[in-house]
Amino acid sequence: MAPRVTVHAVAAFSKALLKFGCSEVQINGLDNFVKVLADRKRMEEGRGLLTYCNHISVLDEPTIWGALPWKMFRDERTTRWTLGASDVMFTNKFLSHFFNIGQVIETHRGGGIFQPAIDNAISKLEAGKWIHLFPEGYVNVSRTTELRRFKWGIGRMIMEAKKMPVVVPMWISGFDRMMPEPRPPPKLLPRLGAKVSITFGEPIDVRISPLLEAFRRGQALDLPGRLSAHSETIKSASSPLKIQGVQDAALDMARVETCDPKAPLPIHGWPTLEPDSRAAKALRAETDQVALARSQLSGVLRTEMADLGRRVRIANGEGDGEGELVHTAMLQKEVEEVVKDKIEKNR
Repeated sequence: MAPRVTVHAVAAFSKALLKFGCSEVQINGLDNFVKVLADRKRMEEGRGLLTYCNHISVLDEPTIWGALPWKMFRDERTTRWTLGASDVMFTNKFLSHFFNIGQVIETHRGGGIFQPAIDNAISKLEAGKWIHLFPEGYVNVSRTTELRRFKWGIGRMIMEAKKMPVVVPMWISGFDRMMPEPRPPPKLLPRLGAKVSITFGEPIDVRISPLLEAFRRGQALDLPGRLSAHSETIKSASSPLKIQGVQDAALDMARVETCDPKAPLPIHGWPTLEPDSRAAKALRAETDQVALARSQLSGVLRTEMADLGRRVRIANGEGDGEGELVHTAMLQKEVEEVVKDKIEKNR
């Protein structure tokens, strides 16, 4: 009973904030998304739903879900699960309890993709449940469609689920005006009157599945033309992307090579992985080919979301330019205030 009460209370807050706290709310693609979300056949077949979206403010989650119909919050399977940082959301017993019953999976930042949180997310997808991610892994201060490299956890979830989940990109705008990061005081209160939009894209799993099939056959991934150069860059030993990818797994792999295969694996200083855990098995099976495929898949997902963002911007008459950087403007104002204070004190 308590979890559903908490979920409904948060949903009510999100709906109220969208309705009364925003000057305009534009929601696109909701009807088609609800059909996918509520598809009982999908759930019974063990096909999860994985949504992912850009991250532009500290209030994106859970406010964006205020766009959903009330009936979606009555069932755990139609209420999203998401990953939440241990050092932010699970710092005491009260917060841990609140976020646990709010369907947030505790995740250790810096713990890599081979950690229990990713295993948990994959298991939920295999049970036909819904996982939502912000794959950039941080609040992106730019209002363009230029996105940072996606964290590889999203690729691992899709590649290792027994049945490929339905994958839906999303794009949001305007929330950076509601609760930007950084922001001046009062930091705990949202800025009212923002014009926001929430766009649910079409499922893209039909475009991803051929890539996974090729990988499982041991073939090179047949990437879209615009990603072919990206793929070649990753393959280069001197590539920053390759180096970054190797750094993500190097410590893990070194420990695997020096550990007893039957012993728990210490990962990045976080709790050890039990030998029979999904993450331990995946880590021991890790190869350059698997890492490359996961990176390429994440690149495809990134491109799909950026394309959706461009279409939304063009439809809203914003083009694909830089636009006003709300966060930068606010940060610059804070810097000017600090400099002004220092000048006054030194007089």
